[in-house]
This record gives sequence, structure tokens and C-alpha cells, in this order.
Amino acid sequence: MYLVSRIITANLSRIIFLIASLLFLSTLNAQNTSYAVNYNNGKTSIKVQDGFFGDFSVNYEGEITLSNDDKDIIAISEGGYIEIKKSAFGSRRKIVIESDANGRLNKKYFVGSSKKDFESEGKKWLGEILPDVVRTTTLGAKSRINRFYSQGGANAVFNEIRSLESDHVKSAYFKLVLEKNLSSQDLETLLKVAGEEIESDHYLAGLLKYRQDSFLASGTLISAYIEAAKSISSDHYVATVLNTAIENRSLSDDQIGKLFKITTGIDSDHYMSQVLIKVMKNRDLNDTNLTLLIENSKQIGSDHYKSQVLLKALDLPRLSKENYKAFIGTIEDIQSDSYITKVFARLLDRKLNSSELGDLLQLAGSSVGSDHYMSEVLTKVINQQGLDGANLDVFLQALSSVGSDHYTSFILKKLAKRKLNNIQLISVLRATDQISSDHYLSSSLMAFASSVSLSADNVKETYRNACKSISSETYYGRAIRAIE
Repeated sequence: MYLVSRIITANLSRIIFLIASLLFLSTLNAQNTSYAVNYNNGKTSIKVQDGFFGDFSVNYEGEITLSNDDKDIIAISEGGYIEIKKSAFGSRRKIVIESDANGRLNKKYFVGSSKKDFESEGKKWLGEILPDVVRTTTLGAKSRINRFYSQGGANAVFNEIRSLESDHVKSAYFKLVLEKNLSSQDLETLLKVAGEEIESDHYLAGLLKYRQDSFLASGTLISAYIEAAKSISSDHYVATVLNTAIENRSLSDDQIGKLFKITTGIDSDHYMSQVLIKVMKNRDLNDTNLTLLIENSKQIGSDHYKSQVLLKALDLPRLSKENYKAFIGTIEDIQSDSYITKVFARLLDRKLNSSELGDLLQLAGSSVGSDHYMSEVLTKVINQQGLDGANLDVFLQALSSVGSDHYTSFILKKLAKRKLNNIQLISVLRATDQISSDHYLSSSLMAFASSVSLSADNVKETYRNACKSISSETYYGRAIRAIE
């Protein structure tokens, strides 16, 4: 019993060692295999470097037709040829097959520099290496696609693609099968398999941009397209996919709106802003999509890039109430007083109603910390917006957020140049109580003196009461005499 146990343990150890060795070799092979493809004047050169199993190269011209078992070359278009070379562990072998004017194939086999009999040795080696070549390169891809498609439709092709080695080859096969008359279900499966099988962002993005109209023909396909795009980790390549869609004039507003979901996977502020700005430059966005675009800009962390997007949006000819609400909700995330002031200033170039102006000034009062920048916003309001009705009240409320007597006085003096009625004058004069400096308070009041002198007695009384806050007799006297 003890002996049996030792034998089982020893065999189990050997099995574990064998499995581990195979896994190691597989990993080593995957990590040390590289592919290089070059196309030049109809000639294709493919080099595969494998750090463990050896290197091989394939050079060919013309259309290559393979046997159904992928172990032989049965036809090459007139004037075409193929050369397969492999070196491993010091051994070098080569096969050259050429097609003459009558379509006959001339097959040669070499080991090192010595020519060997093809039928007895070369055919056997070709049968051994060719299946690996066709799965590692695009050799005979078109004829193989036709064969698999005729045998089992698109699914048969997809199953073969799963067995291919490189993303370059998988991408080429996907593009070839797209030449077929695929159903919506086939296209949906293709997108799913592509997202799972193609690891390279470059090749997956290239495929998603290829025949994009077909991929976006229905809501179900758009959903599958978005899921495939989520497999792209590079923000650069996600942006290239979206930019291609944006430039596609055949896509509807609904399709573009749905593709906005892909932008949620973009982490880079640069690429996110690039995509959103490109949309606005190239598309006439409806209210729904413009609101969606503005809301998407919330995920941009950089004040610089976010303000670029919002300023571009404000260049658009119209901004609906829904757009404006989304806009205000996005602005509040900007931390920089400089950038948020630029956006406020551009907004104030538009004629805002009392509600919109109130929202803006309330946000400015809570968001802009710098008295300098806040004075820029309020000066813009004075110059560009009407201050009738409730507008003046929200203006004065925003003014109360300015802590500097210098900037408060500066803004009030700008306001004094506007024509104000009696009720408005009283509100403004009462607002001067936030100024503590006798100098700035007296100069602010005196800026309104000419208007007050021509106003009703209750306005003059309000002015005199405001002067009582001046402690300096000199400044007080100047302010009082200004209305007498």
C-alpha cells in the first residue's frame, strides 16, 4: 500500500510538472511572438518572430488558394508566387511555389542551401507548417473566408477567427466577412466577438470605424457597438472611433445621441473635450443632444478643457431652457475664478430673463471667490443686461458677496451711470451699507448724487440716512453737500 502511494505521488508530481512546463512555454511563446507585415506594389511580406519555436517569413504575390485542410497550396493567380522560410534551432528550410502562364505550379523545397525533392519531403513539411502560417498571417484569407462561410455561415467564420493568432489577422478576417451580406444578428455577434477577441486598441478601433453605417443601423446594433467600444482602453482610440461617427453625415441625431454613451469611458480631459467640441463643429445638435453634451462635460475635471467646451457651446445659435439648466449645473463644478468668469461673461452676452439672470448671479455669488473676477461679472451685467424688476434685487444680492470696499465702490459707480427709477435708487442706496471705508462709501454715494437730487424726497432721505454711516466729518460733509 505504501509503495502504491509513493508511485501515485511520483506520477502526480510528474503530471503537475508537465502541466506547469506547458503553461510556462505557452506564456513564453505568447510574450515573445511578434508580427510585421509590409505591403508594396501588390507584394506582401510577413515576418513572424517567435522567441521559443523559431522564426518564419512569408512573401507572396497574387491570390493564393489553399486546400480545404489548409495543408497545401492548390492555386496561385497567373504570375504569382509564394516563398515560405523557417528557421529554428539552427535548421533553415524554405519552400518556393511559382505559377506559370498556364496556371501550373512549380514547387521547390530547400533545406539550408540544398534543394530537396518536393514530393517526398517538401510536401510533408508544407503540410506541417501551412496550418500555422494561415492562422498567423492573412495568407489565403479571402478563400478561407469563402470556404467557412459556405460551410456554416458567419458563425463558422467567427469560430475560425477565435483560433487565429494575431489581432492584425483577426481584424483582417472580420473586415473580409463584412463583405458578405450579413444579417443584423450576424453583425451583433461580430461586434461581440470582436470586443472579446481583439486586444489591440488600434485594430479594434480600426474595425469599429470600418463600415460604420452597418454597425449603427439599429438600436440593438448600436448597443452592441457601444459594448465593443468599451473594450478599448486607450482614450485616443475611443476618440478616433467617435470622431469618425461624428463626421459621418448619414448618422441621425438619435444615433449620435446614443453614441454619447461611449464618451463615459474617456478618462482624458483632452480627448473628451476634443470629441465634444468636434461634435459641435460638425453637427447641428438638437436640444436633447446639446443637453446631453453639456451634461457629459461634467466629467471633465480640468477647468481649462471644461471651459473650452462650454464656451464653444455658447457660440451655438440658440440655447433652450433645458440647455441653460444643464449649462448652469455644469458651470458650478469649475473651481478656477478665471475660467468660470470667462464662461459667465460669454453667457452674459446673451439676453437673459430674470430667472436665468437670477440663477447666474446666485451661482456667481457662491462660486467666484475673487472680488476682482466678481466685479468683472457684475460690470458685465450692468453693461449687457436689463436691471428692471427682480433683476436689480438679484444683482444687489450678488454684490453683497464682494468683500472689498474698493471693488464694491467700483461696481456701484458703474451702476450709477444707468438710469434708475426711485424704487431702484432706494434699493441701491441701502446696499451701500456693506461699505465700511468712509472714503469708498462717500465716493459711492456721491456717484448717485445727481440722480438723487432729481428724485423724490424719500430717495433723498434714504441718501441722507446712508451718509450717517460715514464717521469722518470731512467725507460726510462732501457726501451731504453733493445733493444740496
